[in-house]
Amino acid sequence: MLEGNMRASFRRMFINLDRVLLKLASAVLLFCAWSGDIHAGEFKKTNCWLEVPRDRGMTCGTLNVPENRKKASGTEITLSVVVFEPDRERHEPIVFLTGGPGQPTDIGDREDIEAWWQFISDQNWMIGRRVVVVDQRGIGKSIPRLSCSRYFKADHWNSISLSVDAEISFDKLMRDEVVACRSALIANGIDLFAYNTAENAADVNDVRMALGIKKWVLYGVSYGTRVALEVMNEHPEGVSASILDSVLPLDIDYLKEDGRNLDRSLRLLERDCQKSKNCMRGLGDAVRAIVKQLDKQPVLLRSDDGENAPAQYRYVSGADFLELIFGLLYDRYAIEDLPKLVEKTYENDFRPLADMIFEHDDTEIAQGMDFSVTCSETNRSELPDKRLEYWTKWIGEADYTWVCPLWFPQGMTVSQKHPRRLDIPTLLLSGEYDPATPTHWHIVRPKAFLLGRSSCFAGLGTM
Repeated sequence: MLEGNMRASFRRMFINLDRVLLKLASAVLLFCAWSGDIHAGEFKKTNCWLEVPRDRGMTCGTLNVPENRKKASGTEITLSVVVFEPDRERHEPIVFLTGGPGQPTDIGDREDIEAWWQFISDQNWMIGRRVVVVDQRGIGKSIPRLSCSRYFKADHWNSISLSVDAEISFDKLMRDEVVACRSALIANGIDLFAYNTAENAADVNDVRMALGIKKWVLYGVSYGTRVALEVMNEHPEGVSASILDSVLPLDIDYLKEDGRNLDRSLRLLERDCQKSKNCMRGLGDAVRAIVKQLDKQPVLLRSDDGENAPAQYRYVSGADFLELIFGLLYDRYAIEDLPKLVEKTYENDFRPLADMIFEHDDTEIAQGMDFSVTCSETNRSELPDKRLEYWTKWIGEADYTWVCPLWFPQGMTVSQKHPRRLDIPTLLLSGEYDPATPTHWHIVRPKAFLLGRSSCFAGLGTM
């Protein structure tokens, strides 16, 4: 499992199952009854691998789909599908699309199941609907799974050593692990070029038809919104409405925007800080000063996990500091503590920074899927920004900058998407501080979102 420094572990992958604000969707989602007359492919019901709660209905199964629809090889992969069944079906089904890329649905045990049922119960507009949850290709319980966890060592990706005197080439270790994972996946017959948003969207449409669903509601979170947009772009006949939470447009080369988006989020934070008596003044200047100093001379931090835990050491640069801030801006509660972290670090009190740098990250991501999607949809030759901004080094050292040439050494042709404008009612949800999928992407560029006459925008607080 990938942790800490890896931007893939922070980006576009958070699901807030208790997000009450999503009840706003009921204002625009008025749907008809479901009709099950369409069949394409065979959905194979299986015994659920988990204990289904009493008085709850669940259907588990699999669907085989082509691995690469551009080839006539006949190779198929298997999608894992779980359907949460209502007591009485009164409205059209919903399909939930996770983020990442590479985030599993996390349906593994009784606690996970109860969390999903609670999520459904908390949203009035979801009651009376089948909720279809699919592990996208390459992740979770779908087969194959493009995981690199057996090859990636968390300490290497976090640049953590057990000795203050150790001289370790973390760059080489990480590169070797990426190559090892890629080689193993290819040796297993996996076509890495087939794991992308277009194939994901085609899978979603195949699931709809295999379940005999005429129309359903797309509910995407973060990268899942990009999949949903592709479904609407290519298969609009099966979509009655959509909810897009933290929107990632089809025609945005999103990695190129990271620096400017992070800068924008920090400016918003500084603006709000100026309204608070408990927040330091000149927050933005402090961040820029910290980054400049740490890039010039990284600070050596030591973990403090108690007497029985072995000490760990890590050098933290300005780029590492920005990476940490980028991740914290996903969490509305962490945002409240962020000004204090900046203030303490600016005062050379590195204890709060050390606590966060060595904090365990248990986010599960199929890294191979993340690399395949991101590297095939981003023009990596243009990633580093040429301007001398304080975040330029952070952008230049980003994981995808060096991972993508290793993952697709023969290169990739990045095609620009041209979304169609369709009459599909859509609810957009966004957090103002979000550094990865900012609100202005769909305020000033609405044509990228397939919005219809019933569409609306909800400018909500951050996650």
